[in-house]
Amino acid sequence: MFNACRIPAVLTPLLVLGCLAHGATAFGAAPDVDALIRGLARKAPASVAFTEARFSALLREPLVVSGELDRTGGLWPNTASLDRRVTEPYRESTAIRGESVRLERDGEPERTFALKRVPELRALLSGFVALLSGDAAAVRKDFSVESGGDDASWSLELKPVEASARRRLTEIVVNGSGSEPRCFSMLDTRGGGSVLLLGAAAGTNVQKNATLEDLLSLCRAE
Repeated sequence: MFNACRIPAVLTPLLVLGCLAHGATAFGAAPDVDALIRGLARKAPASVAFTEARFSALLREPLVVSGELDRTGGLWPNTASLDRRVTEPYRESTAIRGESVRLERDGEPERTFALKRVPELRALLSGFVALLSGDAAAVRKDFSVESGGDDASWSLELKPVEASARRRLTEIVVNGSGSEPRCFSMLDTRGGGSVLLLGAAAGTNVQKNATLEDLLSLCRAE
């Protein structure tokens, strides 16, 4: 059976790989939402190393993983190919091929499921593809969007508009500085979430006693 707790891990490649090519757009004191989203567009192929920390009331300490994200092909769901490979502290891979998702972990049976079984996830993926295209109007079909900060430390906040998505996801926050995104935070409705660190931030040593708020504060820092 599909484990809903894995949804953030499945979504991460879409958001991250779209934002890696955030161009040298000059943002003003109040970043424009459309300008920020236009800067998120990136053509495949794209690849990036990552470090991700997940927080949950079911975990005594954050689960920290690292690995590689890859995106090839065109737009989802027609020709997109999305892969998330965890290499530390265990080996796991998530592959999205059109409407099909495959999960593999060393020592465990392979699991697959169709996106039509999880309509809220399908809607979120559709919204993320709009981010990859730099299409602000399409993003707003699935999310309400706000920007904040300034060029030195900006943020882009996405909150799902569909009730089915809001049952699991509170918001997604992208933080960056100048032309570089540094964090992608996905906050769930149970007080947990995941924080993905990129670039210089990916080298952060996440302590075992770190809290979600600790990392969110790090992401907001200039």
